[in-house]
Amino acid sequence: MNRMDDAPRSTAVRGETCLAVGAFEVDAARNALRLGEQVFTVEPLVMDLLCYLTEHGGDVVSRQELINHVWFFNPYADESLTRAISVLRRIFRHDPASATYIETVWKRGYVLTAETRFGTHPLRRADDVVPVKPPTQDQDYSVAVLPFHNPSGESADHFLADGITRDLGMLLSRVPRLRVAAYSSAARVVESNMPLQGIARQLGVRYVVSGSLSRHGDQIQVRATLMDAHEDAQVWAQRIDAPLEKFYDVQDKLVLDVSTSVSTAIQGSYIETIQGRRPFQLSAYELVQQAEHLRLNYNHDTAVEIVRLLDRALAMDPENAIVLAALAVQHTQNVVSRFVDSPAETFALARRHVETALELAPQDPEVLTAAGITATMMGNARLAVRNLRKATALDPNNPHALAMLGWQQCWVDGDAAGIELIETAEHRAPHHPRQPIWPHYRGHCHVRLGQIDQAIEAYQDCIDRLPRYCLNWVTMAAALAFAGRMDEACNALRTVHQLDPDYTCEDYEQLACRMVYWFGKHPSRKAMTDAMRRAWASADMAPAEA
Repeated sequence: MNRMDDAPRSTAVRGETCLAVGAFEVDAARNALRLGEQVFTVEPLVMDLLCYLTEHGGDVVSRQELINHVWFFNPYADESLTRAISVLRRIFRHDPASATYIETVWKRGYVLTAETRFGTHPLRRADDVVPVKPPTQDQDYSVAVLPFHNPSGESADHFLADGITRDLGMLLSRVPRLRVAAYSSAARVVESNMPLQGIARQLGVRYVVSGSLSRHGDQIQVRATLMDAHEDAQVWAQRIDAPLEKFYDVQDKLVLDVSTSVSTAIQGSYIETIQGRRPFQLSAYELVQQAEHLRLNYNHDTAVEIVRLLDRALAMDPENAIVLAALAVQHTQNVVSRFVDSPAETFALARRHVETALELAPQDPEVLTAAGITATMMGNARLAVRNLRKATALDPNNPHALAMLGWQQCWVDGDAAGIELIETAEHRAPHHPRQPIWPHYRGHCHVRLGQIDQAIEAYQDCIDRLPRYCLNWVTMAAALAFAGRMDEACNALRTVHQLDPDYTCEDYEQLACRMVYWFGKHPSRKAMTDAMRRAWASADMAPAEA
């Protein structure tokens, strides 16, 4: 029996109302269940499932009804429903009474048999409650996706808007360490017509995504806005138009474009928030984010500061997989950029760090991305592709993982589709801390494909964004030399000499040998390094005197 419109049940789990299922207190806004001192955190969709079963307590709910409500008619959600039921049952088994909370009714569905109780007191203990206060640091990296508005009122458009809302929340929930409020909680709070800050406070989040879906002739228009409720300020906004007849074909891409942009904007705003804190106030993960921010102006000095911050984070938390992974990445990048005097030892240290990180968190997409980057810098493009594919499958919102994957796939397969992945990352996340280096990857891909003029344009794009990063000028000089533009190549090498007087042609040749997939048949590695030698000789690039 469907009792979604049963007012007493549906209002019972709204707002600050307390819900108890058997021996468990349920905090739907925070996707958590509490049994005494134990707290169990679940995914938003699992919480949506529990809330729906609670609203129909004692009634048999069919699998199809659960899929329709929680997974929005997704035909592939059958396995996800089975897994979600299993997750809830594992948690409920912690009840010392070992009661059966959810029963399976053969060929019909599921029924929540545990007693449910509703109250008016907050689930948190009184000494934990601070009713009107700016978000704590734990809330700074949290978001709620409010139901997208449908101005037309058409039922078909309502289903489209609801589907986008759910898909967006689902994708954002895959971003590591970003807490996403349950869809059911967000929907209920919106019905109360609270102001933005009240909604955020009620859901325990800092950021709020809202939007609309509307028809304009034969076009569908989607608008999305990200607000910082703490600052009462707009962080990001985007409008996307798509032909109505092709909307279903581009819907997945559209939602992924929005989710990537939102997650990147939240990360940027989060970094700005922690920038204002004193160093001793920062956690290990916040130090990692602070280090990431330095990449917007990447050069030798910022690379040194990144290592300093990450070393400090590692001293605070020696078994933090994210810190270890970030350090591994930076050490390998320092070797490639020739920022260290002992490449072999630095590579060995990076390898130990990334292997430890993978042992600690083998399925963390940030760790897998770092493993892919580390393999890239060490010249193992095939291992890089394997790790980066796993990372993007787990978290499709990470534009840097996507850009790295495009670069390495192009190197391994000689396929121009890799360049499209890099360009997609640039389109989705134009303000990402690593966005300035992505044209460098495009340049490498164009070299691999023998498109030297396009490589020069891409390297120039990267130089415009990171003019003090020496390696940009090195690769530009090699491309210009191969293209026969020797005067320009010599000028580029003189800039290399200004930025790093000790850089030699042998350093470039060692880099070219390590990156075994960098070159195809034309240009070959030998042809490119020969051209670089001629340019070096013409520019009179003698090593600096001791």
